[in-house]
Amino acid sequence: MSWHRRLAPILLALAAFLAPAWLLVPARAQTGTPPARLALVIGNAAYREAPLANAVVDARAAAEILRQGDFDVTAVENADRAGLERAAASFRGKLTRGAHVVIFYAGHAVQFRSHNFLASVDAAIKSPGDLGRDAVDLDQLLDALIVSRPASAVLVLDAARDNPWQASLGGSQKGLAPIEPIENIAVMAPVAPGRTIAETPGRPNPAIEEWLKAIRTPGLDMASALNRSRDAVTRTTKRKQQVWISSPPAAGLVVTPTSRPVAAAQATRGVITAPPPPGPQSDQLGPYELSFWETIRNSENPAEYRAYLDAYPNGRFASLARTREEFYKSRSQGRAPAQPAPTTATATGRPAAPPVGPAKIIRDCDDCPEVALVPAGSFEMGSNEMFEFEKPVRSVTIGNAFYIGTREVTFAEWDACVAQGGCSHRPSDRNLGRGKRPVTDIHWNDAGAYVVWLSLKTGQKYRLPTEAEWEYAARAGTTTSYPWGNAIDKERANCVGCNAQPRRQASEVGQFPPNAFGLYDMAGNAAEWVADCWSESYRASPRDGSAYSPAGCRERVLRGGSFNNDPRYLRSAARFKYESDVRFYTNGFRVVREP
Repeated sequence: MSWHRRLAPILLALAAFLAPAWLLVPARAQTGTPPARLALVIGNAAYREAPLANAVVDARAAAEILRQGDFDVTAVENADRAGLERAAASFRGKLTRGAHVVIFYAGHAVQFRSHNFLASVDAAIKSPGDLGRDAVDLDQLLDALIVSRPASAVLVLDAARDNPWQASLGGSQKGLAPIEPIENIAVMAPVAPGRTIAETPGRPNPAIEEWLKAIRTPGLDMASALNRSRDAVTRTTKRKQQVWISSPPAAGLVVTPTSRPVAAAQATRGVITAPPPPGPQSDQLGPYELSFWETIRNSENPAEYRAYLDAYPNGRFASLARTREEFYKSRSQGRAPAQPAPTTATATGRPAAPPVGPAKIIRDCDDCPEVALVPAGSFEMGSNEMFEFEKPVRSVTIGNAFYIGTREVTFAEWDACVAQGGCSHRPSDRNLGRGKRPVTDIHWNDAGAYVVWLSLKTGQKYRLPTEAEWEYAARAGTTTSYPWGNAIDKERANCVGCNAQPRRQASEVGQFPPNAFGLYDMAGNAAEWVADCWSESYRASPRDGSAYSPAGCRERVLRGGSFNNDPRYLRSAARFKYESDVRFYTNGFRVVREP
């Protein structure tokens, strides 16, 4: 710890003793304005001697989440020492007393004499004398932060990796030097001081992955987010990796605020037929209301939904209850619910299939997703190529044909649900445009709200695909890594490394060739929610194409990879897990319609 950091608390205490009381009241407190929300995000990956695969990707994800949380973000990528100094100076100039602060660094670091130094991308450190030329002392940031007296702050250091320079500084140190507890400031690292962790290219560090998920949870305090991240990493790595946290931050630092009253925010989750997963949001629902709803959720009696509405007129399930009351009341009175006129052509202009059996491609209404018929059949699900959670490969039989969206659900289709009262969450398009882009920033419960609304609107049974149905449809009769073969041919999908000109954002749906079933973007573009709960392997998973749904699961499955993933995560067998009630800007979905 630097001598001036030891001196800082003494100077602050002396100032507090000598200054008039009115000088010690933060200006923001006097005016009633909220505290400043400030962030510094650094992603260094393009090192000449030790390049990293994930640092810039993770930094961009962190910056995006923080911006969506109304943080003033100072961000820099692949910075030399001058670039690091400029970013740090800009950030220091914004620090104000009482601010909420997040600092995120992904890159290499070295330690020397109990100090941590952040390495520039052009580092060539051969001796301690090179540190001033090729690295920035982390204490410069910490000391400025301490003197500014934040209300709450967190520093995330994704820098505990082996590198070629540490040995040049002498001694046997590795990883990060210990950082002592600092009042109101928490430091998180993927592993404890003195330890290192290897990077898996294209696969995020579990600690960073879990932290990014946690801070996306509306209303979750940073102390809880850090604890949730630590516990998740311990669980998923079976204690092979232990997240290190110096001390809890002061209360009040929330990255993703709750944008509306809890009761209203819960409306999108009321359409899920299973009880909500445990968590800070579901804790707001009273046990009596939940018990009441559970007794009627499968009912076709409109009077039971009216009874619920009389008891809970503003309840979490009120919107769905009103829709179901009207639907079943109309049916009981002999009136068919309003149905869209049958279409004779698809949105692409192709004529509908001849009226011999079900049409191969149909659309139930003007603002409904187009769906294609997938025949029944059997296939080998899973892969032995990479990850244990894709094993064992096993035969799965899809006993019945089903329709699945030819494309991912778009912003236009989602916005129709919002406009007609079926969905209450309106996700940001990140200023990229809505329309035909796949709707993203959607959690699993949002997707469930959409398919229930679509079912009630059309009188058909819509749902999310099961994981087996999704992979069967993605493979479309192939057994190769990708639907088009074993190599990642250029311009087949939207991903990192898939295109001659990097896109780094979701494209309009249907821009790449479809698979043999006529389905677009089953690889890349937006990652897609499916119905299943996450499992660490397929050993307990059904072989009949149904969903794996043990009671009380919190983590659900995403398929297909996204524009933010490299090709290995676009394979037909690739799968991901994510918290069911956390939204992320790469995640969307497509629908299944039963014949």
